[in-house]
Amino acid sequence: MNDQYHIIITRNESKARSFLFSKRKLQLAGVFIASLLLAISILGKQVTLLNSKLQENNVLKKELALQVQELQQLSREQTESFQQEKAALLNTAVTELEERSGMIERIICNLGVKVKETSQANKNSGGPFIAPLLDGPNNLLLHSDNILEIINSLPLGRPVPGSISSKFGHRTDPVNGKKAFHTGVDICGPNGQKILATADGVVTRSLFNGSYGRYVEIVHGNGYSTRFAHMKKLLVKRGDRVKRGQKIGTVGSSGRSTGPHLHYEVCLHNKPINPDKFMWVDKLTRAPVIPKSKIKIKHLLIAKNQSSSKTIHKN
Repeated sequence: MNDQYHIIITRNESKARSFLFSKRKLQLAGVFIASLLLAISILGKQVTLLNSKLQENNVLKKELALQVQELQQLSREQTESFQQEKAALLNTAVTELEERSGMIERIICNLGVKVKETSQANKNSGGPFIAPLLDGPNNLLLHSDNILEIINSLPLGRPVPGSISSKFGHRTDPVNGKKAFHTGVDICGPNGQKILATADGVVTRSLFNGSYGRYVEIVHGNGYSTRFAHMKKLLVKRGDRVKRGQKIGTVGSSGRSTGPHLHYEVCLHNKPINPDKFMWVDKLTRAPVIPKSKIKIKHLLIAKNQSSSKTIHKN
């Protein structure tokens, strides 16, 4: 009986009830109740901690929402600022491009070259009719591209930097002393000095050409061609494409010559013309140093042009 507890409960009516419990069961029950209370206590702490975390998350969400609103506002302000800067750059670019195009066009016209708008229509083409864009920057870009294409085909500048020993036109022949007509200009230069092409083009002749000695002929666009004679060395061959400023040979005294020099001719439709007015515009042949701001302006103009083209296709 030592392993049991005997519990008696009495009432006012003098009635009593007795209960008999095992010590082991009471111990297990006590352990269970203690464990349950501990679990409830731990769970309560976890719930409290979770509520605290939820409150912190709510605070963070509110702060994040405020930051998002601030960023959106800042983004709108930056976008507006960028659009204003872009508009200012475009206006500046258009103005500068108009001025430069006008200046170059006047120089070209003074050379006797007419600036015509290029047309790419041909017999093997078609498609729906779309009216041209009435957009200033787009038209200006097309016009400027047309002028640049013309400039690339014009023999501008000097093939060698020496002094002129014999001009274009009537002269006394340097060999026999008789009256003669000179179809180009003779430019003095040391033996072996490099000779540069004065425009983009294709080499049509590169050979030894009798009295002209070692001789190169380059055909450019718009009916222009250039001829180089009395060279010491030929550095291009027939069929080569050359760029303005490319080395095509060296100064010499081959053929009918009295000393090292370059005989240089400019021809229009195979007829020699006075090269003087083409040689004095030497600065146009020099590649300008373009600052980064100008590059950005060009990109903006190109982007605007492409955007306008996409709009046409969508319609």
